[in-house]
Amino acid sequence: MIFKRKIESELVRWKDSTARKPIVLRGARQVGKTFVVNRFARNFDYFVDINLERIRDRALFSGFNSGQELFERILLYKGQKADARSTLLFIDEIQHSAEAVQSLRYFYEDVPELYVIAAGSLLEVFSKREGFSFPVGRVRNLFMYPVTFIEYLETQNPPLSEKLLNTDLLEDDSIHGLLLDAFNRYAFVGGMPEALAAFCETGSYSAVREIYDSIFMGYIEDVEKYSNLAKAKYLSHAIDRAPLYAGERITYERFGESSFRSREMKEAFDVLERALIIHRARPSISTRIPVIEKLRKSPKLFFLDVGLVNYRVGFREFFIGKSLDSVYQGKISEQVVAQQLAAQKLGPPNLHFWIREKGAAETDLIYQFRDMIIPVEVKSGKTGKLKSLNQFMENSHHPYGVRIYSGKIRVDQIKLPSGKEYSLCSIPYYLMSRFDDILEWFISGL
Repeated sequence: MIFKRKIESELVRWKDSTARKPIVLRGARQVGKTFVVNRFARNFDYFVDINLERIRDRALFSGFNSGQELFERILLYKGQKADARSTLLFIDEIQHSAEAVQSLRYFYEDVPELYVIAAGSLLEVFSKREGFSFPVGRVRNLFMYPVTFIEYLETQNPPLSEKLLNTDLLEDDSIHGLLLDAFNRYAFVGGMPEALAAFCETGSYSAVREIYDSIFMGYIEDVEKYSNLAKAKYLSHAIDRAPLYAGERITYERFGESSFRSREMKEAFDVLERALIIHRARPSISTRIPVIEKLRKSPKLFFLDVGLVNYRVGFREFFIGKSLDSVYQGKISEQVVAQQLAAQKLGPPNLHFWIREKGAAETDLIYQFRDMIIPVEVKSGKTGKLKSLNQFMENSHHPYGVRIYSGKIRVDQIKLPSGKEYSLCSIPYYLMSRFDDILEWFISGL
């Protein structure tokens, strides 16, 4: 059983809040939205669930006059009695009904004591359609991502996860080795809940491969179902080829060795990004907030999950005993770091990397923390080879840089050619799930 630590904690806070809006749980298909809500439902006396993939369930939302009337209609349909004050109503696959989306407003206004959660995939795609709009100001959006490393570890090895939560205990070399091996397994299998559950149960990758094959086919079937044939071919091509370019800067013209034009491919990537199947990190020359994107420059591409990337690339053996920095020219390590950064928040992904205004220098990623932009490099090797990060720090108004690598956590003082000095925190991959905590420890401790 895979636990979603952050989202479940947030749902508990929402339940205890007096100013409560219906929640829309967003995320790509198969990231575990339904599973999380079903677990959370144990906190209520009554649980009423509706799945709008079913035609009869969708029909409930046609022609209602108020939220109270709709709630009573749903109870009659389900044959249930329930007190709204202790009931969780779950509307799954809400993307299938514009009327159901609008009903969230009426539940909020007419039955404020009722707890309502809606979930769906491709929500941002549907929201662009005529007549399909979200009741602004009357719902709260939460974004779900694949399972993070710490969530995986809490299920697979709870005692080791406790060590991960206590940074002071990470000085032990044996613990470092165990955590690094565990992270390499996670970086191979990925964070899709069904695949991780199968791997945790069997220890075999063969079952995982079948699940990922099904997930890819499901994504392609989705875009074919909800797009016209002309657009479907661009979307299907992007889904198929995007994992092969994870961690790379891309151009849309003839992407993935195709003959497709820039306009059609950019539109396809826009759709897949709204569906949270891919993420694009935008380049910026900013060294202080706000982060201003250079929209005419090529973005960097990341896929939903590193396990799906490994499956598509064709890896068949674990990374145990190998430096993650060297696997697939370092692109796997950058993919898994970007994935963990996106999951730090419960909002939409917001990935960026720094480029020098003149010249070829670029950091792997940048991350906004407090009122600072922190440069992030993903690599092994000596601290003296962090050329792009050093160039960023020459122009930075703060003295904090970060490297993500396979070594132990450490802080070094780096002197730049100009004589300026900064502090470099080298963070092992397995601490990425606690990135904000580690930054707080790093910056506050200096």
